[in-house]
Amino acid sequence: MTTPDRRTWIGLDLASVVLIVFTGCHRVEPRISEEPLRAVQCPFAIYWPPRDPQDNVSASVRPLLRGSLALTTKEVGNGVTLADLAVTITRPSAEPDRQFWNSQLAFADIAWMGKVRVWDADKKWLWPNLPYLLRLPGQERIERYGGMDPGKRVDNDFAAVLVRKYDSAGRIESAETRDAPLVSAEWYAAGSENPDLYTVVNSAKSDTFAIRLGRKGQRASGRLKIWLIYADFLGELPPRTWPQTSEWAGGILAYFEVDWKTSPEHGCRGTVRQMRPVDGTGFDWSRWVVRTPGIDEATAHKRLSMEE
Repeated sequence: MTTPDRRTWIGLDLASVVLIVFTGCHRVEPRISEEPLRAVQCPFAIYWPPRDPQDNVSASVRPLLRGSLALTTKEVGNGVTLADLAVTITRPSAEPDRQFWNSQLAFADIAWMGKVRVWDADKKWLWPNLPYLLRLPGQERIERYGGMDPGKRVDNDFAAVLVRKYDSAGRIESAETRDAPLVSAEWYAAGSENPDLYTVVNSAKSDTFAIRLGRKGQRASGRLKIWLIYADFLGELPPRTWPQTSEWAGGILAYFEVDWKTSPEHGCRGTVRQMRPVDGTGFDWSRWVVRTPGIDEATAHKRLSMEE
């Protein structure tokens, strides 16, 4: 990705994030019939502030972003079945959408906001490259929007996905994720090659997670628990039914449980439920975010696959 200069950044300190869903794409309760987990594209919508999936959403309530999850399963060496998943977030990009997005600008009165916007020939505020609003790694105001908050003394302008693997009852966590959950806060330009200063990127794609599910010819089952967090809620509150424990200085945007099973007869099948999260991630986000004094950059260790 070509690095645009500092002017490409906007002053939108907004928790714009992604929801993770799997096949079936059901928002609420009932558990659906098991479906093959071969190649799934599941659409979803993102609202801000976040909404309880059991709440009824009026058709007049406008989502901030739309997206889809791509989930595929495949056999790799030694007959292991892997599930690969990645999320793509797309921002509706007609002129009314741009105006709606700009209306969500937070803290427009802060002086430095004028230094991180780009204006087009008609003196309209250009939209930011969407991946930069979500990602953690990279130089502040150049490769990412976020940075150290001088008031909070933390760097919490990022969206992260965290996955843990459990037994089929969802009670005993696998050793594969107990000490090192699958986690990433990296996002890439989707549909744009080498975006420069004047390229508006309206789609962001997450890192790809690889999760080992079982072996060919054997029966196995389990449950994946998935949290999507944004690390700065900007004073907004999650739904009252959510866990009250903060995630860094932010909270949970969405939570899902995926039940899966493999068998010689049917391959890999599964179901998904988007649920009210009962528990927080329990993840030490502050240790995960690495900052070197004097360097205008933030990084985090990425663990994206369960190796054999």
